[in-house]
Amino acid sequence: MSLSIVTEIKEYTKKRKREVVVKTVRNTQRGFVEEESDRGAYRPDVRLAIERSRLITESYKMTEGEPWVIRRAKALEHILRKMTIYIEDNDLIVGNATESPNHLVHFIDNNCESVRRLINDKAGWTLADDAGKAEFEELCKYWTGKNMRDRHDQFFTDEMKNDFKYDGTFLWSVWSEPEVPNHEKVFRIGLKGIRGQAEQKLAELEEKYPVDFLQQKEFIDAVIITLDAAMHFAGRFADRARSLAQCESDEERKKELLKIAATCDRVPANPARTLQEAIQSFWFIHLITHQIDFINYGIGVRMDVLFNPFYLRDKEAGRLTREGAQELFECLWLKFEGLGQMYTPLLAGVYAGAQLIQSTTIGGVDSEGKDVTNEISYIILDVVKSVRTLEGSLALRFHKDSPKEFIMKAIDVVACGLGYPAFFNDEVLVSLLVKQGLSLKDARDFTIRACVYINIPGKCIGKIGLGYLSLPKVLWWALHGGISPKTGKQRGAPTQDPATFTSIDGVMKAYLAQLRFFNKKHVQMHNLSCAIHKEYLPRPFLSAVMDDCIEQGKDCRAWAIPGYRDFNIMLGPTNVADSLAVLKKVVFEDKIIPMKEFIEVLDSNWENKEAFRQMILNKVPKFGNDDDYVDDLAIAVQYNTKAVMEEFTDAFGRPYSGDGSGSSSTYGLAIMCEATPDGRKDGEPFADATLSPSAGADRKGPLAVLSSAGKIDSLRSYNQLLNQKFMPQFLEGENKETFYNYLRTWHDLGISHVQFNVVDKAVLLDAKEHPEKHSDLIVRIAGYSAYFVDLSAGLQDNIIERTEQGF
Repeated sequence: MSLSIVTEIKEYTKKRKREVVVKTVRNTQRGFVEEESDRGAYRPDVRLAIERSRLITESYKMTEGEPWVIRRAKALEHILRKMTIYIEDNDLIVGNATESPNHLVHFIDNNCESVRRLINDKAGWTLADDAGKAEFEELCKYWTGKNMRDRHDQFFTDEMKNDFKYDGTFLWSVWSEPEVPNHEKVFRIGLKGIRGQAEQKLAELEEKYPVDFLQQKEFIDAVIITLDAAMHFAGRFADRARSLAQCESDEERKKELLKIAATCDRVPANPARTLQEAIQSFWFIHLITHQIDFINYGIGVRMDVLFNPFYLRDKEAGRLTREGAQELFECLWLKFEGLGQMYTPLLAGVYAGAQLIQSTTIGGVDSEGKDVTNEISYIILDVVKSVRTLEGSLALRFHKDSPKEFIMKAIDVVACGLGYPAFFNDEVLVSLLVKQGLSLKDARDFTIRACVYINIPGKCIGKIGLGYLSLPKVLWWALHGGISPKTGKQRGAPTQDPATFTSIDGVMKAYLAQLRFFNKKHVQMHNLSCAIHKEYLPRPFLSAVMDDCIEQGKDCRAWAIPGYRDFNIMLGPTNVADSLAVLKKVVFEDKIIPMKEFIEVLDSNWENKEAFRQMILNKVPKFGNDDDYVDDLAIAVQYNTKAVMEEFTDAFGRPYSGDGSGSSSTYGLAIMCEATPDGRKDGEPFADATLSPSAGADRKGPLAVLSSAGKIDSLRSYNQLLNQKFMPQFLEGENKETFYNYLRTWHDLGISHVQFNVVDKAVLLDAKEHPEKHSDLIVRIAGYSAYFVDLSAGLQDNIIERTEQGF
């Protein structure tokens, strides 16, 4: 294709991008202070989608008394057949989740009260007009007592309700929906083929009549209802495209619309034959499973593995050029950017600036251990560099045989300041998954679904993610014997009087006892939640596009593969390690201050002790500087914390583990943690990831950070997250080769993950002062990227304060 046509494609993409409505939530969680709440939680043109809430309510009213799996199936059917559909002027890939591009979906069946409050509050006053607020109020009346949040309240014991937030020690959540559909199966046999499998299963049931015949039959009936609804949904877009083509005067656009119609006639009902059919089929399945039926965060597909066969077939047949393939993927990426979900104020603080944290994966190895890098791998890197969106974040699986050319091109993308691709260590993570019990074949097929969540496409892994556990707060409880200084009540475990500690070993023992105490409560809530989701929120369509659900006659909520680990998201292990180093140094070794007096200093939030605090910040060793004094404590914190996690089992009998995907909860949830011994003040952010040093504490360069992180054996800990910040010039020119070697060092040290913010501090400072000049400035938070101007002032400062590394 000529250079002029390539330029035309890029301009076409730019035009499409200008039409995308940015739905990122602004971070206003920290108390909704006046200057933040005045601007609203969302940009002024974003509106609350009410149509899905209306349609699911209509369906539920019509199906009272029917089995839950049938009710869910009929609800999805009603939505897909009745919802507003549209095709935008420049679409090549079609499909929408809400009544207009401006609308943001909310799952009223999950939680209605928080959004009801939001749209009637300053923070959300632009989200709905008076009529919309009145309608939503009426819909909420029906869902009161029926939404998932209220269902949990009905089954929670009084003790669980009392422990729900637990003074900031943990944040339990009800929303994690992890499964990644088997798109390859849909491409291969289509939804008609899957429907045939369901019909065959029905015939087998009616031949044998097993003891659970009724439950299995209800599930298969529900699967068929949803498959038919999904195929009808695609057909509606085919009809819409033909109708638009009849009125279209531009011949090129008319051809595009007719091709869209033919594509939607074909997929996802039938096997995909071309790249456009495969992408369109993928988009319909992703849209239904992640935005229409119920919320699923992330994406979790291997883009280059999934789509390369179709690209090669098209290219060989002369149907498609490389530039044409890039344009199709650019359209898909802009579709990702247009999705979103209405966040509650609390989750807005956890996922500051985020939409759905939709990550895709490229690179890695195949089932035989051979490198999979192909032309689509390179095209995807060009796509993300071209569209520069938040969504469609990229995970790159890096292994010993990853082509240098591929990694160098990825470095060019990182240098653009997008915050991705994030790099994942293939050998480490495959070995970790095998150690946990997965087959080598499944482990080699892992993907990254959101921040650093690991998924296996097509495999039922259960309702993962208990929520968030604040390790610095757990340590704080250990320093107070589990007694709240505010109330004098025993809220944590009754551990040793901290004034009687004689060594750091005693502190560690108390920390682990508190961890065990709080984690037990967290696990109880989560396991009960799994049972509630299984009963009231079956997912027959999602189950249909997963492996083995139809064969077993079971919904994907009712079973899970062995070997996978449910997890608790760990916050602040670095702060715990640094705090233990401080206690070891100033209390037990140098005896600068008795433990009792030190705790009083913490309880006063360092009042009149700034010189002492500065000594702690600047003189006591901190993690990230290749200093064994503190690194050995970090190792102990990581390994012992994981060991306590594994004492508990999930609803399917699998041991729990930890996980590093804390996102910006290291900022948003730290507000509920009092001062800690590492010099951190009450409410100040934690270290921004599980392997990251505290902001500004890493003073000996990036290799020292890697050396500290590399001492923690990934196979003895869990899936970690490491953020680093570099000045742009260290990824360019002669430094680019150095940065490549730096990545090789990261890989060889066996660190599971690393990601980079590449932005000049002066730019960040100017953007904070003059946001109108930097509306498209993207920064990496922790596992995802965000527009800098959407962040609260405190989170902006946190990013600015992170150490700028260089060689």
